[in-house]
Amino acid sequence: MTTFYLDTSVVLWALLGHSPSAAAWIDQVTAQGEHLVVSSRILRTELTRVLRREGLPVSRRDEVLDVLSLAPITEGVLAAAEAIQPHVKTLDAIHLGSVIAMGLDATIVSHDTAMLAAATSLGYPTHDPVAERQPS
Repeated sequence: MTTFYLDTSVVLWALLGHSPSAAAWIDQVTAQGEHLVVSSRILRTELTRVLRREGLPVSRRDEVLDVLSLAPITEGVLAAAEAIQPHVKTLDAIHLGSVIAMGLDATIVSHDTAMLAAATSLGYPTHDPVAERQPS
């Protein structure tokens, strides 16, 4: 089984219609039983805030949230986020702290270059489905 940890950047590119490749990747991996796709509970909050800012229905977040496993934000997650040495923004640190605290052997899926760099420096494989080229 392959475990993927999905951060907010990829979900937003998919939900807002900016990246057909991100949407296709999410659809593909969540439809296959051999993959586990997880994220932090913070994803729900981030999606809610952006959808409200954009004047879109908050219920659109459920298109993705319904096919993911969300990890709670615990003291362990926050402690792991605080211990991360490479600079990343707070919410990105919480995402990475979630992976660390859960002890996941996961591929970090993001379109945020700082997040991808931090994940790589922490020893995690990474993937950016937004950067994938669509067939012509």
